[in-house]
Amino acid sequence: MESLIGVILPPIIDLVNTKISNEKVKFVVSFLICSAMGVAVNYPKLKFVSLEEVLGSIALIFAGAQASYRLYWKTSNIRRIVNE
Repeated sequence: MESLIGVILPPIIDLVNTKISNEKVKFVVSFLICSAMGVAVNYPKLKFVSLEEVLGSIALIFAGAQASYRLYWKTSNIRRIVNE
């Protein structure tokens, strides 16, 4: 499930990052959003999961978001339309 969440995050992250010009800050914002989603996915069962599982979810979501962004969203026509 985490990898699917990561695949749909690039449009949301891009929307948040529209006003930011610094690439390093955009990366940090992207990581923070993915981290928040990783914690949110594990929140209902937080008392039963270890820190490693939460970090694993964050890593899967971040990797999925980065791959989805680089492979599709960065050059998509939908992104051009939305950003105009």
